[in-house]
Amino acid sequence: MHTAWFAFRRLINRFNALMGLVAGISIVVSCVSISNEVVWRYYLKAPHTWSLEFNIFLLIGATFLAAGYTQMRRAHVGTEVLDSLMSARWNRRRILFGDVLSFLLCAFIALKVWQYTGQAWREGWATDSVWAPPLWIPYSMMGFGMTLLTVEYVVQIVEEAVASRHVDRTATHDAP
Repeated sequence: MHTAWFAFRRLINRFNALMGLVAGISIVVSCVSISNEVVWRYYLKAPHTWSLEFNIFLLIGATFLAAGYTQMRRAHVGTEVLDSLMSARWNRRRILFGDVLSFLLCAFIALKVWQYTGQAWREGWATDSVWAPPLWIPYSMMGFGMTLLTVEYVVQIVEEAVASRHVDRTATHDAP
């Protein structure tokens, strides 16, 4: 593969790892914030108006920002039983087919979420709470995370297609 491709893949991998770290930090911040709210609400009798939505936004961000990292590590739920039943060649094809379908779905969702984010921004959508934070914030985190996931699928599809072609070509040349 070309040097530019390796640089792009390395950049995407590092960025997804960074977003995984940001997601982890967001979860820790959410835990601290929820604990703080419990103390203020039940012991000091002074609940916050912002805590629930703040934590929802953090957890939405953590979920979507970590999606590309999770896919990069292939740490999602898989169909491992098929790995043992199918040949290596068919497993590569099955994984490639699943990644192409997942890419199409994620690209569609990313596009629609970004359109929704734009609408929320233009129309000034906010939550119905006293704090009323703007809704473009969680929508943009969802769109950004889905975009990163889509790009990760592109990286994996290209690498799987090249590896599969290389393995098939090698098997053909090695045959008597």
